[in-house]
Amino acid sequence: MNIVLTGGGSAGHIFPNLAIVNELKKYFDNIYYIGSNKPNERKIVENYNLPYFEINTPKLIRSLTYKNLFIPFKLYTSIRDCKKILKELKPEIVFSKGGYVSLPVIISANQLKIKSVIHESDVSMGLTNKICSKFCNKVCTSFPMAKANKKYIYTGAPIREEFLNPKSKRIFSNSKPTILIVGGSQGAKSINDFVYNNLKVLSSKYNIIHICGQNKKKELKADNYIQYEFSNDMPCLIKSSDIVVTRGGSNALFEILSIGKPMIIVPLSKKESRGEQIENAKFFMQHNLGILMPSLEINSFMLTVDSQINSPQIIQTTEKHNFVQIGNTKIVDVILKTINYKQ
Repeated sequence: MNIVLTGGGSAGHIFPNLAIVNELKKYFDNIYYIGSNKPNERKIVENYNLPYFEINTPKLIRSLTYKNLFIPFKLYTSIRDCKKILKELKPEIVFSKGGYVSLPVIISANQLKIKSVIHESDVSMGLTNKICSKFCNKVCTSFPMAKANKKYIYTGAPIREEFLNPKSKRIFSNSKPTILIVGGSQGAKSINDFVYNNLKVLSSKYNIIHICGQNKKKELKADNYIQYEFSNDMPCLIKSSDIVVTRGGSNALFEILSIGKPMIIVPLSKKESRGEQIENAKFFMQHNLGILMPSLEINSFMLTVDSQINSPQIIQTTEKHNFVQIGNTKIVDVILKTINYKQ
């Protein structure tokens, strides 16, 4: 049997796909990936030894621009290209983790009568998945749904295996608390500026591990401070830290939660996104899984860090919240049931 994975536009749509690859290998002879033409996304997938097929896909620009008028024509071309790829690969099913790249793949699968399953990471569904939900067979979700039905299934979030049993290492030689600050694979200007502007104060009290984003590194000299553009060893860095500062992307939140670390969540504003990170952060805040801070101010930030580090009783893990599930096996189970797999 063959399966096609799809999703892209950012690493956040790719890593959750890869989280279920080892489970899929138990049942599928061939696993293929259809993604964007971004070199970094291709590289991530090929590191998992999966054949990669790239397509050009239009992306909606969330502002008033004439460029959006060309989307239907570009989408038609993308669907045509996807059909050629799917006819060649002959998959039993397509699994999508969303992002604008997945839209023509799911539509193409529907037109070719190939079954498909999509997964929604956020509390509310994004535009691409809203459209894809009309063409797919099943929708899996990371968050519990107010009302489940036959099509929408709460499976939990796909978590990469390296996050399930991470190793810790001593990064700093002192006994100060360690804060991991990360703004996503692309970095976050407001978070980076906060660190740079307050580095002297922060590093005097804490050890700081700072993931600043590609091509955003500044040459700074400070004690108790390490700066990376990007890290392939995030599970270890999270495990080695006392608290994590993160954006409100669902994948990052569940990965941090799976390791059981307290977190401060600084979501993208509605001006920068559709507001899904704020909704994710509010869910985690409501269930004592993290602290929501819309913006960072040095005094309130340090008070929050100290309260989290010094109050271990508010550090919650998946063991205390059975509604926050690791979904790898359940997602694959939905995929197999959709194609009526019988062992």
